[in-house]
Amino acid sequence: MINKKSKIPLGDKYLLFPKEKLGKGAFGEVYLCEEIGKKNYYAVKLEKIKNNTLNNSQLKNEYNILKYLQGCIGIPQVYLYKNISNLNFLIIDLLGLNLESLLIKCNKHFSINTILNLSIQMIEIIEQIHIRHIIHRDIKPENFVMGLNNNKKKLYLIDFGLSKRFRNPKTGEHIKYKDGKNLIGTAKFSSIYTHFGIEQSRRDDLEGIFYTLIYLFKGNLPWENLKAKNKEEKYQKILSKKINYDIEQLCQNLPNFFPNILLYVRSLQFEEIPNYDYLKGFFIQEYNCKCKLMDLNFDWIEKNNYFNENSSSLKDKQSKNQNISNLKKLRSNIINDLKVNLKE
Repeated sequence: MINKKSKIPLGDKYLLFPKEKLGKGAFGEVYLCEEIGKKNYYAVKLEKIKNNTLNNSQLKNEYNILKYLQGCIGIPQVYLYKNISNLNFLIIDLLGLNLESLLIKCNKHFSINTILNLSIQMIEIIEQIHIRHIIHRDIKPENFVMGLNNNKKKLYLIDFGLSKRFRNPKTGEHIKYKDGKNLIGTAKFSSIYTHFGIEQSRRDDLEGIFYTLIYLFKGNLPWENLKAKNKEEKYQKILSKKINYDIEQLCQNLPNFFPNILLYVRSLQFEEIPNYDYLKGFFIQEYNCKCKLMDLNFDWIEKNNYFNENSSSLKDKQSKNQNISNLKKLRSNIINDLKVNLKE
């Protein structure tokens, strides 16, 4: 998509690092970029313009949604959407590793402590998004990302290219129930209703969060790696497994309220407002019983010492030149780690 120059201008304000690929979303690739003359680093998502992509861009949809959600907890800051030559690009905050990458660092298992911490933040983020009339429609570990430096214990939700409004902000009118729709999102974490081709609503985001938490604890889901002749057959096998798999077994070794949460989420009606406080209450009570107060310790903190060591060293240095040098080193360490753990 891009050439091998060391830096490529994106307009008159930003420079793209074509060799610093950070990952890939539902569409488009994500790279490091720099604000010219200020040494501020960001993430830039690129989308190649094909046919009508300029007028029907998923990246533009993502920009509009992110712009609308600014100020909500767990939503990255968005700075610019633009098209140049054959590219659409979106510039947002540079964040840390996603939960899939961190899970690999932790040998494909998160502790109950970490699961409880993440679950509370996930529900708070999705509640804020739903309050603003948006559903995400692609909940999965890769789309939950930790912050950097002072925000290293803060969770963010990214990749809103498949997101949409589920109700009119002015009238409050909910979208209509429809069926016969193609599966949108990632099958492994999709709700049963999504597999049945039913228009997605708030309940589907929550079911996706539930499967994500199970996956982060166990390192896998029972409907992974099913053999099939084609995508349609695979989706059907995943659906069958989700429907028939014993809930108690699915939630084995997790807090005993997990089956109740799944049953609650699956019982929600299409337009029903989920009781987010009810859901959070289970996790908060369990957390307070097991982990004292909300100290937000995570399994990977000790494994990612560069977050702590480089941040503290930056604060300790008084010289402006030394601070700039350390900032470059911090950026280099972060990018190297991202490149290793976000390889396609």
